[in-house]
Amino acid sequence: MSQGDTGVETAVTFPGLPAIVPSVRKFVRGILADSPRAEDMELIAAELASNAIRHSPAGHDGGEFTVTVRTGPGWARIEVSDTGTGQWHAPQDEDLDAEYGRGLAIVAALASIVHGL
Repeated sequence: MSQGDTGVETAVTFPGLPAIVPSVRKFVRGILADSPRAEDMELIAAELASNAIRHSPAGHDGGEFTVTVRTGPGWARIEVSDTGTGQWHAPQDEDLDAEYGRGLAIVAALASIVHGL
């Protein structure tokens, strides 16, 4: 944990395993427990972690990703970083029956309404 002009920063590196996603949620919950938007922020972190595991080298043998939470008075920022290329792929036509593929849409929707922590 570090503290500076940009608030308090806490980061944890996780193994790139799908079973670790609940631990990501717990990590975020522990930091943002007093926020009325803690559940939304947990979901954002879980979706981003799942994407890192599914779409980057983080999900391969020995892979990992890092979740960083920065907080300050009335705000929080969650960052999930991995060792992927950062290439953006145009969204595919949405399959409403698919069990996956909505993560970034969920993140975008929640991020647009999560204000005034």
